[in-house]
Amino acid sequence: MAPYRIVEHTADAGIHVTGGTLEELFADAARGMMSVICEVPPEGWPETHVVELSAPDAESLIVDWLAELLYLLEVKNFFTTDPRVEKVEGGAMRSVVGGARLRGVVHATEIKAVTHHMISVDRTLNGFETTIYFDL
Repeated sequence: MAPYRIVEHTADAGIHVTGGTLEELFADAARGMMSVICEVPPEGWPETHVVELSAPDAESLIVDWLAELLYLLEVKNFFTTDPRVEKVEGGAMRSVVGGARLRGVVHATEIKAVTHHMISVDRTLNGFETTIYFDL
């Protein structure tokens, strides 16, 4: 089973994500969001960014994490292809994000925002799961 799947929603898009650890959950959420934006990763020059964030709870942290990746795409023209989440613990996370600085225009789905709509990060028998919705 894939670690994420696209979820149908009336006016938005969403992903349901599973991971054995919080680190896997966050990395797979990033991969899922990027697949909503563009099914085939666009070409560009290799680049990495370090992302360190903190938030009061896992739900806010995962929303902030994905919003940061959107910021990197919109402002720095950086498309995430390899989100290596090193640590998620105590309301903080650290990641080294691999990807590409884009060459030219990319035809993609525009995500305006990562929402807090119905978000929860839940522990399961196999690790963690969440469903995240995006405002398109």
